[in-house]
Amino acid sequence: MCTRRIIPLLVAVFGAALLWSGAAQAQDDDAIRVGVVIQGADGQPQTFCVALPDDEPTGADALAATGLEILSERGSMGTTFCRIGATGCTPPGEHCFCQCMGGESCAYWSYFRLSGGAWQYSPIGAERTAVSSGDVEGWWWRDSADPNAAPPPTIPFETICGEGRAADFPRTVIDGLGREVLIETPPQRIASATLGSDEILLELIGPERLLGVTYFADDPAISNIAGQLEGIPYTDLSGSLEYLISLEADLVILAAYSNPAALDQLLDADVPVFVLVEFNTLDEIRANIRLLGEATGEEARAAEMIAEMDARLEAVRAAVADEAPVRVLYYEPGGITYGPGSTVDEIITLAGGINVAAEADLGPYPLVNAEFVLSADPDVILLGGWFSGEDDPAAVFEANEAFRTLRAVQAGRVIPIVDAHMTNVSQYIVLGVEDVARALYPDAFEEVDDEADTE
Repeated sequence: MCTRRIIPLLVAVFGAALLWSGAAQAQDDDAIRVGVVIQGADGQPQTFCVALPDDEPTGADALAATGLEILSERGSMGTTFCRIGATGCTPPGEHCFCQCMGGESCAYWSYFRLSGGAWQYSPIGAERTAVSSGDVEGWWWRDSADPNAAPPPTIPFETICGEGRAADFPRTVIDGLGREVLIETPPQRIASATLGSDEILLELIGPERLLGVTYFADDPAISNIAGQLEGIPYTDLSGSLEYLISLEADLVILAAYSNPAALDQLLDADVPVFVLVEFNTLDEIRANIRLLGEATGEEARAAEMIAEMDARLEAVRAAVADEAPVRVLYYEPGGITYGPGSTVDEIITLAGGINVAAEADLGPYPLVNAEFVLSADPDVILLGGWFSGEDDPAAVFEANEAFRTLRAVQAGRVIPIVDAHMTNVSQYIVLGVEDVARALYPDAFEEVDDEADTE
């Protein structure tokens, strides 16, 4: 007999049918909490913290509570699990061991339990194995064709079911568009479709729960997490909706500026989508970190990230508090600059500077000509954008005959700036504030650095 489990889930226990709803995971004080690690054909482990009713639950109950689709067969030797999620065989059309028939290799689901910090194979099977609070269950798609394949990592219960991870799920979170988004369990396969959420999520949840990030994430010119993406299966997400849909993510993260038609198409395809708020100010960055904390069950870590960022911002404020304000122009090739309502303007302000584009009330994203630059005559010019690809960005700027009389040029205060620090919309905005403050008030930070060296 083939058993298909989808929420609500039908679980066979010792030959009797037990009806239990994974969506209504037990949340009272008597619930049994169990960690589950599942590693499929892609070699990427997923973790789940599940809560089970206190009525002698089994390993099969814990697997069912993950909410993944499960196909099993009942036989004389008990229940065999044929398919978990997208991996395995599909009876009755296929044999439960369809990938072990007629070939030299064999691939199938095997069941383990974490004991003494190591996985132990369970020969009696999940349906005959009782589970208790604090247990960790493991499921591995073993393929003899790859004898060097690594088993699932040993992840302790405390990591999987840390405080706040699953106790408050299912939960409804209001996203950046004001939509009520129901999240049944802590999402384990998250696809991030914006660079801002890439940077936030990597620090918030680590690579283990990230299914994919944008192709921007590995570009060091604009990303603060380039070179840190090991363990993330997909690092090439773009605007392809078909690609996003094919990933079968637990949750897809979009930005408020994303195409509304894209959101509609994803929802029509039953893809769970969470939309962030705008990214134009520091308060909005804080809001997005909090929202992602709520959506992932990592509120405590989100609060820590905000506190760490705010502490560094306060250190900058204290360092420049007694300095006379410096007038600044942030300038990119083609006359691109940023005014009020942009993160660059806020970075300059938080660093203690006066943005000349804000003085002129030019709006958030103006284009300025040489006449404006000459009339503003800032004390410091910060070079960003394509200048960062030049061997000597300041020399390229100063080669313009019209700019040679500027006080910033005369004083040698035309300063290249790191684009990834200036244009990000994540917790890394603090790097931009620190960079600009050091460029504007180097003497103030010499004292700070000297004090740090003596500690």
